[in-house]
Amino acid sequence: MTYRVGIIGAGALGLLYAGLLRTNVTLYTRTKEQADIITKKGGITVVVDGVKTHTDVHATPITEADFTAMDLIIITVKSYQLEDLMDTLTRIPTNTPLLFLQNGIAHLALLPNLPQKNILLGTCEHGAGKIDATTVVWRGAGQTNWAVYRGEPNEALYPIMMSNPAFPFLQQADFKEMVYNKLLANAVINPLTAVLGVQNGALIHNESWNELLVKLTREVADILGLENALEKVTAICKATSANFSSMATDVREKRKTEIASISGAVVKLAQEQGKVAPISETLYGLVKGLEGEYLQ
Repeated sequence: MTYRVGIIGAGALGLLYAGLLRTNVTLYTRTKEQADIITKKGGITVVVDGVKTHTDVHATPITEADFTAMDLIIITVKSYQLEDLMDTLTRIPTNTPLLFLQNGIAHLALLPNLPQKNILLGTCEHGAGKIDATTVVWRGAGQTNWAVYRGEPNEALYPIMMSNPAFPFLQQADFKEMVYNKLLANAVINPLTAVLGVQNGALIHNESWNELLVKLTREVADILGLENALEKVTAICKATSANFSSMATDVREKRKTEIASISGAVVKLAQEQGKVAPISETLYGLVKGLEGEYLQ
């Protein structure tokens, strides 16, 4: 049986999942232009170590989306784009599972407003870079962690997630712990690399930057209540040493970042706990300042 998966968001992450899931995929794009290009080229191209692999993918603008008969909808848009998408998401049949793949934790506040019975949260460890409307570079293989936020998995979910052994999904027991571990890495690596304009590995190899990474990791881990935080962050920096973080890429390409849902969320949690987060607060201001320079 071939299962049908809809992916909302045709950025790097959306293209990667569309190109690597071995199912019948429909990619819902923000613009008609991108949908037309994908249709014309007959799908998505994933580049790994210079080798191109083409996958047949359907594409349609989100404004023309028909979500009926889908076994799973994966939402890969940026966290700050979700609020504008809420009306669209409420039109998805209530028995269709939704899987959210956003950085930070800001999206958690929106989920209770959705009517779907089964909502899943995920975190992505893969590195991806969008080349053009139909091409994505798979820059680092990892896994997709996922956990149940509400409801329970349906019978189609596991076959979908096991469709490509080279693109694994791993179920986690506690969505909050999973999301907080991802937030830890994002809140340390992303803003530092965005401000410095460096690859992740530079935070390990440069003594001064590593000292700052250590201090920031301690700050964030204390607020999130996580143990062995420095080991986790250091391991991610080493594993992705040649990659630019998504936030560093956004700043380099003069796009809006997810700083509000990452460092901003950490600062807000600190305030709720009666704590201070001076490094996170400073980085938040620096990245927002960079945005302000090029988003005028």
